[in-house]
Amino acid sequence: MCLVRIGLPKKGPDGKPLLNEKGEPEIQWQPKLAASCVTAVADGMVVDTLSDVVREAQAGMVEFTLLNHPLDCPTCDKGGACELQDRTVEYGLYEKYYQKGPLELPVYTRFEFTRRHVDKHHPLSPFVILDRERCIHCKRCVRYFEEVPGDEVLDFIERGVHTFIGTMDFGLPSGFSGNITDICPVGALLDLTARFRARNWEMEETPTTCALCPVGCGITADTRSGELLRIRAREVPEVNEIWICDAGRFGHEWADQNRLKTPLVRKEGRLVEATWEEAFLALKEGLKEARGEEVGLYLAHDATLEEGLLASELAKALKTPHLDFQGRTAAPASLFPAASLEDLLQADFALILGDPTEEAPILHLRLSEFVRDLKPPHRYNHGTPFADLQIKERMPRRTDKMALFAPYRAPLMKWAAIHEVHKPGEEREILLALLGDKEGSETVARAREAWEKAKNPVLILGAGVLQDTVAAERARLLAERKGAKVLAMTPAANARGLEAMGVLPGAKGASWDEPGALYAYYGFVPPEEALKGKRFVVMHLSHLHPLAERYAHVVLPAPTFYEKRGHLVNLEGRVLPLSPAPIENGEAEGALQVLALLAEALGVRPPSGSTSRRRRP
Repeated sequence: MCLVRIGLPKKGPDGKPLLNEKGEPEIQWQPKLAASCVTAVADGMVVDTLSDVVREAQAGMVEFTLLNHPLDCPTCDKGGACELQDRTVEYGLYEKYYQKGPLELPVYTRFEFTRRHVDKHHPLSPFVILDRERCIHCKRCVRYFEEVPGDEVLDFIERGVHTFIGTMDFGLPSGFSGNITDICPVGALLDLTARFRARNWEMEETPTTCALCPVGCGITADTRSGELLRIRAREVPEVNEIWICDAGRFGHEWADQNRLKTPLVRKEGRLVEATWEEAFLALKEGLKEARGEEVGLYLAHDATLEEGLLASELAKALKTPHLDFQGRTAAPASLFPAASLEDLLQADFALILGDPTEEAPILHLRLSEFVRDLKPPHRYNHGTPFADLQIKERMPRRTDKMALFAPYRAPLMKWAAIHEVHKPGEEREILLALLGDKEGSETVARAREAWEKAKNPVLILGAGVLQDTVAAERARLLAERKGAKVLAMTPAANARGLEAMGVLPGAKGASWDEPGALYAYYGFVPPEEALKGKRFVVMHLSHLHPLAERYAHVVLPAPTFYEKRGHLVNLEGRVLPLSPAPIENGEAEGALQVLALLAEALGVRPPSGSTSRRRRP
């Protein structure tokens, strides 16, 4: 499709351009069309993209591409979002737009023989299915696996008309396989969770942020008739570029299944459906004799900044020290100066304690770029360029730039010249050796030497370090001595944001997994031991949990993070927006409204801006 006609100025014996009667340089056109994508720019070059000969070639390329294509657009999930459809309309219907021209090209194919028929429903994995008849052999998916996650698991098999895309016997062993469904230009690679559920133009697109890990990738939630059908990657160049992990893409089906849509109140030993007014009266009765300092407020790991601020203000009004959020680490993420993902690409050495592939998956892709010495591409006013010319085929990886220590064999160890598997809990000893205060293994000594030589290093810490206050303090000292920034891979999606809002236990305050007297849990269920012996328990959940059925006195319906409006702070310290997708959730209310309801039941004036949309009794 990039064939163009190229001409260069004619030159005389003196090497100067020859001029025509109008005083303009005479152009010598090349006898054949050239592929513009691999043609270097030359001084005085003229590029023709509009002449009949060029348009004829473009129409011919569309015709050849459609030669063996099944043309099953009415039943194809890609219909309405298919690049081949767009190119056919733009370039293939030559006669429709140029009927008066000298060319007479057919609108439809001239070939009359039987089209190729091959396997149409070949599962590449439990989440991705391949329709080989629709494949146009563009090789985007093959190049993606090689150039982005670095997992060469897909390739062409056979030759000529018999060529097909295939994998090894064990499918797609990659945590980033779903991205090929986005970049496939036709309906050959499809998301099995969304297949045959709706047409592209029937779905409502909501740009939002994934809250399954601390990276906060940009996503698009596609819904129809109140049902979440599909998650796609959304371009956020500074965070996830245009990729997301398989957990973020395929792990959404729970949002629609068995939703809690009405409040539940315990009557005669069991939870029964109730109205919000009845739930409020049950709250008021249960908290009738409660003192403010007895009440505990606990937020989910993906609670927004707005919810965190309201919970913090309510805890102050109640004078309770029992305030926390799910997944808070022993050492706060704010202990470390945050690095950005682009800082990582500019660094000359990365020291990792943990497993980014599991704890913050997009870091796996960023580290793949890092060991190939790729820098952030230049961004133009019209957006990110389609082609990053830094990327070469099978680029060598500089394994000397990375050291990795983990309690098990981590996938990224294949790119780290310095790596070691240690026993769980040994992070503090490794960090002590890296500081030079203790003898360590030969591998640790090599990592320490590389860290000292580095001029611009980055430290990446997993939950194993963050859950150990001694190890975290040693990591802080290690970073401080080199002036290095840190990427703290917290278990909570909004750990930095909730810490900044003051959602932390006070003096003698119980953390989210400790027993107590009167507690309200927003968006999650704590361990059973934390629920035993509590006099009154309120839970705010999107799905009913067996422990809630056993211990909760009032259960209120909650939205998932796909349905929230607010903001998160990711592991870079970057503020990211959440937008609500139109998902059917019954009478669910957000934590802002439920916290206001709790404040009203306790006789405390809700902080400003927290009033509920629902009518109060």
